[in-house]
Amino acid sequence: MSVIRLGVSATGGTGPGTLLPAQPARSQTLSRMTVPRSRRYPLFRISPSRMVALRLRAKTAILRYSYSHAFLYAANQRADRLPLLMLQTWMTRQKIRDEPRVFKALRAVSSQEWTDRFHGLAARGWSRDDIDHWIWVLSGEDGDVRVARLISTDTPKPIFLTLLLVRSDEWFRKPESILSLMEYVARRHFRYGSGPSGDRIADLTSKTVMTASQFLILLRRVVHHILRKLPRSIITVARLVVDFIRRLPNDEPRSYHRQCMVFNTALLLFSRPAATRPILNREFNWRAQKVLLAMSDNFPRPLIISQAGYRAVREVMIGLKKSKTEKAVAVRYAKSWPPHRQDFDGLDARRTPEDDYSRSVKAGLLMKAAGYTETHYDAALGALGGMDGSSPTIQTLSLPPKKWTGKGEGLNLYTRWAMMVRATRNAQEAWAVFNQVAADAKEAPNTQVYAEMFIKLVARPLPSDSAALPGDSREVLPVHDENYSDYELARLSPPTVDELYQQMLSHGVRPKHHCLQVLVGSASSLEEAARYLEDSGMDPAVISALATYKESSYGLLRQVTLLTFTSFIRLLCRLHPNRQGRARIDPEGLLFIRHAIRITSLRLRADTTEGSTFQPPWCIIMRALARPHICVKNGTPSENNDEALDLCLDVLGSVQSRVGVDPEIFLYFCRVVQKAAYSRLCHVLSSKKPEVINAATPLMHSAEEVSKHLTKIFSRLTTCIKTYDTELESVDAPLFMQNIGPAHLHAYMRALAFLEDTSAMKKLLEWMLENQEYINQEAERIGRRGFALIARTLCAFHAFAGPILGEDELEKMIPLRKDPAQTGSWRWPRPREVEIYIKTDGNRSSVRLQLRVLARAQHSSSPQESQEVIERE
Repeated sequence: MSVIRLGVSATGGTGPGTLLPAQPARSQTLSRMTVPRSRRYPLFRISPSRMVALRLRAKTAILRYSYSHAFLYAANQRADRLPLLMLQTWMTRQKIRDEPRVFKALRAVSSQEWTDRFHGLAARGWSRDDIDHWIWVLSGEDGDVRVARLISTDTPKPIFLTLLLVRSDEWFRKPESILSLMEYVARRHFRYGSGPSGDRIADLTSKTVMTASQFLILLRRVVHHILRKLPRSIITVARLVVDFIRRLPNDEPRSYHRQCMVFNTALLLFSRPAATRPILNREFNWRAQKVLLAMSDNFPRPLIISQAGYRAVREVMIGLKKSKTEKAVAVRYAKSWPPHRQDFDGLDARRTPEDDYSRSVKAGLLMKAAGYTETHYDAALGALGGMDGSSPTIQTLSLPPKKWTGKGEGLNLYTRWAMMVRATRNAQEAWAVFNQVAADAKEAPNTQVYAEMFIKLVARPLPSDSAALPGDSREVLPVHDENYSDYELARLSPPTVDELYQQMLSHGVRPKHHCLQVLVGSASSLEEAARYLEDSGMDPAVISALATYKESSYGLLRQVTLLTFTSFIRLLCRLHPNRQGRARIDPEGLLFIRHAIRITSLRLRADTTEGSTFQPPWCIIMRALARPHICVKNGTPSENNDEALDLCLDVLGSVQSRVGVDPEIFLYFCRVVQKAAYSRLCHVLSSKKPEVINAATPLMHSAEEVSKHLTKIFSRLTTCIKTYDTELESVDAPLFMQNIGPAHLHAYMRALAFLEDTSAMKKLLEWMLENQEYINQEAERIGRRGFALIARTLCAFHAFAGPILGEDELEKMIPLRKDPAQTGSWRWPRPREVEIYIKTDGNRSSVRLQLRVLARAQHSSSPQESQEVIERE
């Protein structure tokens, strides 16, 4: 064994196998009392908590070797810091023979030194048992287990232990872990001890109350995890901040300063976008900020909002859907540039320009009124909000632009320039702004500005039947140039992507960062993407590792940034061919999506932090496999879609072992299942063989296995989360682990129908009825389409499960049928509505599926009639 015996006996005696005597020698005690505090609590070049965090991360021999300098440094220290003493004790109990220098340093510590240091714990209220308990907490196999151990007892624990468990490189698979950790913090680190003076619990409790600085460290880490795993719970974090601010003492000179500091830092942290679907989840960021602003308004002395706080509020506001007033202004934009408001009636004529300002612009005016000077970055936010200085722009739904700080703050000029290009309706307007700012500023654009111009050039035109308002999406609106002469049209016309790219290179600007990602993702071929990567200065060996004809390696792929890698995966999936009738597809083209799967598996390995946290490449691959006509195999449509389903199942296995399945990937999986089952259904209906036509024969041989995959994923996504409830303030956590909306429910219902799993369809409907309020909330988030999808889901159940279940069973399980006069999305669909739902399906998949369902319903009573039903097609 390579474990170092500290030698602590149960009786505290000395001798072999013991660490320290029952009492320290008087000389040791006297020596300890006279040692300067700077020697007992010195400043380290690596903080003790950081050393412990590295030890938690070092799960392999390679990582232990990488961090060996930190571990050796920790082993050689003799200070009395709690994290350091715990780490040294922990390492002595580990097998560290493969770390000879660390092993030697710890062996050099004498028994008397251990005795003196451990007896020093008692003076601070801790004991050897406490150290053992902390080590037990940190020894959990993953973050979820460590949190469960931390909250399993109410004994006081030092703040550093809590901060260690919520460090940013930790990964929680259970959302309950981070929620319960917040509850524990509010319960154990927000309140002062009570009890007689000298009582150990009371004394320790008073030492475990978080300071404002410690709370801000915790807050940054908690927000990081929440936005990555459970964006809705950012509101819960906001209420935790409110609890902390209210419990800060008011009788100290700097109390108000601390309250303002925590308040503004929280506003800033709550402006960070969620890791997944950041725009859709922006409303939760705004709700969290509103909780803080409402708290400040209710204070006798409202808290001061800093300039960074105002910016944080504006950053969130530009990502919110337009309000009713903002929509009314958007439809009144003039077709010319700048887009001044047009008056449609007398009420419009009576409105002042200030009445048309967006919420973001109004927040900027409040910032100016508070005495803060507007900078280029503030002007960039104003441009996205619909007003750049005195000139109107298009209010644009967007995430926060890049903000330069420190010595590079002057570069925010380019951020403003780039956002002015973004806040336009089409490439022609963007090109006019691009050139106008260049002439006014007398500066050449940088990659940030070029990236926005490239985005406008490659953006798709908005469909003519779209109801989207200007600025709601990345698609561009039509150009209105009927009144221009040919000369003026030629002058105003923007360049092509290649012409603009050559201009960029001629000005000495190389594709980097976001600009490189835009170019790679929109390239017309792999050769063109390789040229962009080469011009960016990327190592040729790394570029070759991305090629379809080369063997890739993790070491080379790791040199590609995650966002650039995601753009390359998007390119591979976009270039993958679709089926073109009976024409055979070039085999090389069929390799694109398989190559994307292969290099994603290499780049995002399960044993890495990136592999267990970064999801976009997997989502892009799943979306490609769900495309209606994607070709992954030269063969019949049935064989092709079966192959796509097999690839999808392989990808799902990789995703589940790494980042886990989210609702978006689940939605794409449902679509892939529908494709495969529908192609089999078409094969059945076109066959003349009785064994194929037989309604009792499953459409797919793997239908039962696929259905189990679907139901298992849905069950995991809809796992209930326990309510976060503290004695300080009751706060409701999100109901489910993920946001399951009407679109997911409709796709899931149809997938189950094609898999002929009527039992699962019945359970899904029961789940929907039990969670009707939650589904209505999700429908409201996406507007009228959300409630329409609820009605379509009920129609799908009626059409594809109703004939199998029969009227008697439907009467028992559907309470909606008892009230035929009920209106709204939850009204039980009438036969005519079901018929319309089936006939409006573009590829007639619903019509054919209903024939199959009717045949199955008839099969139990008359097999001959069921075959006649099928043969009608």
